Amino acid sequence: MKPTRILIVDDDDLILQSLKDVMDYEGFEVTAAANVPDALKLISSNIYDVLLSDLHMPNAGDGLTVVSAMRHANP
Repeated sequence: MKPTRILIVDDDDLILQSLKDVMDYEGFEVTAAANVPDALKLISSNIYDVLLSDLHMPNAGDGLTVVSAMRHANP
């Protein structure tokens, strides 16, 4: 059985790494993105089963942009 693929998006490095470590330990296939542009690139080129995203991130876009992109790319 294939592991569940998770994309984690958060601008806080400590939260991002902590979530990634826990999910990796539990056997999930985890990809992490530290900002919205990186997350959008990953979403457009990969398929994920689950998205965990911070909704309030600085700079271009926010977590809702990431959620919207995921809904269109991976309904």
